[in-house]
Amino acid sequence: MVGYLPLRARIIIVLLLVLMLFGLSMADLDHLELVRGGLFCVLLLVMAVIDFRTGLLPDKGNLYLAGLGLMMAGLTGEAQDALLGALLGAALLFALRTLSRGGIGLGDVKYAAAFGIWLGWQGTLLALALSFALGACLALVLLGTGRLGRRDRLAFGPFLSAGAYLSYISGAAFWSAYEVLL
Repeated sequence: MVGYLPLRARIIIVLLLVLMLFGLSMADLDHLELVRGGLFCVLLLVMAVIDFRTGLLPDKGNLYLAGLGLMMAGLTGEAQDALLGALLGAALLFALRTLSRGGIGLGDVKYAAAFGIWLGWQGTLLALALSFALGACLALVLLGTGRLGRRDRLAFGPFLSAGAYLSYISGAAFWSAYEVLL
């Protein structure tokens, strides 16, 4: 897929990956989480690019993401939390899909389940909140500048990827601070 992209797009994708990996290296993560996070970053970026270009999140990509996530959860002993994350991500987006009468695609529902395996239930909640906040901000800017009309559709996969990434690198710190405040 990347071979069919113009040079400028490929350069942007490489820069995004470098920035994601740099952010990952700056997070307070152990070695296994860093390796796991590097793989997660690559998968998130691939899915974001595919959705941005085609408007679809392919089942094959979701299966790879879910399968690798389950393997990682098995290695770290977090299988129960991984399954709760998958269930929560799928259930919330499926409910929103139903309420919006198809405004959210089934690929987004499956994608939330797949990255929910990587993030667990708490990380999935944070990822979805961040995804909706980022998507809303950009949509408002694009509507305000006239680059997007009220009836136009915006691919949600890149926002889901961004939210999942931000949740991965900041999730532990966020939930620790949340528990301290309570």
